[in-house]
Amino acid sequence: MIVVRRALWGLGMLASVALLAALAFAAYAYAGYRGTAQEQSGTVAGLGVRAPVRIDRDERGIPHIKAQNERDAYFAAGYVQSSDRLFQMDLYRRAMQGRLAEVFGAPLLATDQDARSFDMHSLALRTIATMTKQELEAVDAFAAGVNAAIAQRALPPEFRMLGYKPEPWTSLDSLYAGFATVRLLADDWNDVATRGQVYERLGQAGLDALYPISDPAYDAPTAGSGQAPVAPLPQFPRFSGTRPSKPVAVHEGEEPRLGLGSNDFAVGGNRSTSGRALLANDPHLPLRIPGVWYLEDLQAPGLHVAGATLVGSPVVILGHNERIAWGVTNATIASTLVYKERFESAKSDRYLSGGNWLAAVHRSETFDVHFGASITRDYLETKHGFVFARKGTVGYAARWAALFDPRSPFRAFDGLGRATDAKSALAALQSYPGPTQNFVVADSSGLAAYAMAGDVWLDAGWGTRFKDGTSVSGDDDSFVPYDALPKVAPSRDATVFTANARPYGAGYPLRLSPGFEAPYRAARIAQLLRPAGTHKHGDRLDVASLSAIQADVISLGEGELARAAVAAVERKHLTNDAKIGAAYRDLAAFDGRYVEASRGATIASRLRREACRQIAVTRLGSELAGRYLSTNAAASLMALLRSLRERPRGWVANDDYDAFLAGALADLVAKAGSAGFQPWGDAGARIAKHPLDAFGWQLWNGVRFPGNGDGFTVHAQGFSGTQSFRAVWEVGNWDAGGIALPQGESGNPGSQHYRDQAKAWLEQRLVPLPFGDAAVARARTKSLILVP
Repeated sequence: MIVVRRALWGLGMLASVALLAALAFAAYAYAGYRGTAQEQSGTVAGLGVRAPVRIDRDERGIPHIKAQNERDAYFAAGYVQSSDRLFQMDLYRRAMQGRLAEVFGAPLLATDQDARSFDMHSLALRTIATMTKQELEAVDAFAAGVNAAIAQRALPPEFRMLGYKPEPWTSLDSLYAGFATVRLLADDWNDVATRGQVYERLGQAGLDALYPISDPAYDAPTAGSGQAPVAPLPQFPRFSGTRPSKPVAVHEGEEPRLGLGSNDFAVGGNRSTSGRALLANDPHLPLRIPGVWYLEDLQAPGLHVAGATLVGSPVVILGHNERIAWGVTNATIASTLVYKERFESAKSDRYLSGGNWLAAVHRSETFDVHFGASITRDYLETKHGFVFARKGTVGYAARWAALFDPRSPFRAFDGLGRATDAKSALAALQSYPGPTQNFVVADSSGLAAYAMAGDVWLDAGWGTRFKDGTSVSGDDDSFVPYDALPKVAPSRDATVFTANARPYGAGYPLRLSPGFEAPYRAARIAQLLRPAGTHKHGDRLDVASLSAIQADVISLGEGELARAAVAAVERKHLTNDAKIGAAYRDLAAFDGRYVEASRGATIASRLRREACRQIAVTRLGSELAGRYLSTNAAASLMALLRSLRERPRGWVANDDYDAFLAGALADLVAKAGSAGFQPWGDAGARIAKHPLDAFGWQLWNGVRFPGNGDGFTVHAQGFSGTQSFRAVWEVGNWDAGGIALPQGESGNPGSQHYRDQAKAWLEQRLVPLPFGDAAVARARTKSLILVP
């Protein structure tokens, strides 16, 4: 979805001419859009099922599919997804194919060109060639169902507004749609390049300082015990002077990856009030409408699974079957190696490797542009990977694990859907290719477990810096074996949690990552899960306990920063200063909670950005600091907090950390001016935007969410990433838990289920997902029967 996100930004470049064109279509599109969004009921024949299939819709519009064979179940899954999310599905596949400019025109040409940096079509073909007969039948049946809906149902209004029709869906398109999320979660090659340049500027010690493996004050491993080592911060030459000016590469208000991540935690039956295992999961992905997840309940002989699937996928990705539940968080590990290549000349395709000049492979791509001429571009690939950037004789080639080891992830998720206990679920994960995830599973016997799964390059640098393309052979093709990745064995006494932070403790031999996510969410979850005597039932938990953890809005890291700033102002005797006194008092009242009424939360968030900016610019210069900060809010906060504790030489002017913090606060106050600081409910508010918002068409945007949590709280609501669903399962008693979406199940703006879940979301309410036949019958509001 990183390509989708860039695409949506690119849409914002469209000028008023595009706006007028869109509005010209609006009356035509809007007039009938409610009729096209209505769910079907009754009986429909001749679409392509082999036996009757029943599709019940509950009060949220979630489909419950009951088929007499698996092929028809997947056909029906494609049919309902297409009925509810067709425009979104088409947008995702076009984004990964690099074909957005065909619809939106020249402003998205650069986005398309970036999407085709590697050969996505070849990757999809090689991936589908690895599928089993069972997998192929599932994706083929799903595609047939999508196409049946395209042929039988009226098109969503976006197609009318943009003046085009969707092409038939293919099995490859399900892979394209899935790769939209893979791209978002993978270690981006541009970020690897930034790390390489930081290494060249500061050396290994400086790189480790600005990309910490963890923050030792909050390290919270779920696998193993004790704290793995973290090197102390390096000393730099002492300097004096004024605070650095703002780097132009950092855009005010934008931290494109802030909040991206997930929370996933579980306890065994001995830790719950019911004696059953409990599992909670809330993935953090970009906030948009329609959302990335689609809820469904899929049943056929030998298969019954329910939960959330990625739009365009035939299988349930996160959820439960009759015996187990599972969830994931991104493992944030080394999935991409970047080679620094030396070309013979600025225009040559010959590059140096092992003492020989080799010819790079050329790939020509043609881009069709709406209202414009087609463009052809040449791409290069070395023996190490695809060239994604080049300046003069220096090029950068990415060796992405997904390209080297093309395997379908559907096999692993299908295996989870059929697993009967935690042990068989962990066994199913051996086939999972990536992006590497932390899986938490729990079963109906009360066992809970954890395992990391997916391809991790076995690389000495762990993706922290460039590899020298002139001297490396190019056969770096080893991955860490699944059995060597961190795990917690199934147990009724288990307490397991993951939040993208370092998962292993002392003694684990492999680094795995260039830099895990900051451990503040993981540490907070651990605080809330583990201590005895702090819950209503002592150290035993229930569904409400886990749901309350998902609602927690305390930022441990930013709370520490606020306390440090308050202490600095006091030591500098500035508490009654005319300029910063009021901000000091708001910050002193801030207890780390990102709640609507708090102005201190707003100040703490902005202070974090300003203080991180000043340290980064001092060490890296404006241009490189801008790229570092734009994608590494977590790394920069860890570096900042560690510097305030350790106070190494040469990090701030005159080594005066109190003056540094008080000065950063003064800068914020000056910038705020007479308007002052908004309460966090306004400053941290987010709106899920429809893709056509970029045309000025805001009617289809989602409900406004007031500021409640930020990118470092368990209840994540960052600039980009927010909780994209919340689920808590009491394993085996499925009606006791539930799952909620931020907006609604349908992607059709005229549907009653487009925004209908927002109220429950804002109230932090879980809503049961009916699973058994009796529960589905009680919840039924509409039924559709597909017959041959």
